[in-house]
Amino acid sequence: MAVNPPWKCDQCGHPIQTVEDGWVEWLNGMTDERSEGTLHELRLVHHRNASPHRERATACYHDEDEWFRTNRYTVADLPLSCFVGPDGLVTLLAWLADKRFADPNQVLEMIKRLHVPNYEAARLSFDAAIAGGAFEPRSTPTYYDQEELAAVLEWMREQDAS
Repeated sequence: MAVNPPWKCDQCGHPIQTVEDGWVEWLNGMTDERSEGTLHELRLVHHRNASPHRERATACYHDEDEWFRTNRYTVADLPLSCFVGPDGLVTLLAWLADKRFADPNQVLEMIKRLHVPNYEAARLSFDAAIAGGAFEPRSTPTYYDQEELAAVLEWMREQDAS
């Protein structure tokens, strides 16, 4: 399965150009004996070495001290390479099956970003492209097929050209 960089960093907004430049992190908000739905804030960010903010103490990462102080959350993370390809997809699907995240839509969004061609490039322009008449949605919002994603990308090119 091919990967589709660049991805957009959820912290700084700059592109993540390669798998090696990416890092996936989340918060563990477990406060009781319950294990279901205790993870939050699944994000794709720059690895420190690739971050445009590497000189900052947290670079593009969650501020672990702040999250622990304010919410008693800990930060967990893994390299982006753990989430791409067939094994990475299975990992994310297992997280859904195990109901690890309080909001399963965060995992579904990460799956689309990492595994659906053209999704990452188009995702931040869906609403504007629909409003601009690029395509008429035929499915659940953000679950667009390749034809719809191509229409968004074409609309984006036209906006850049004008």
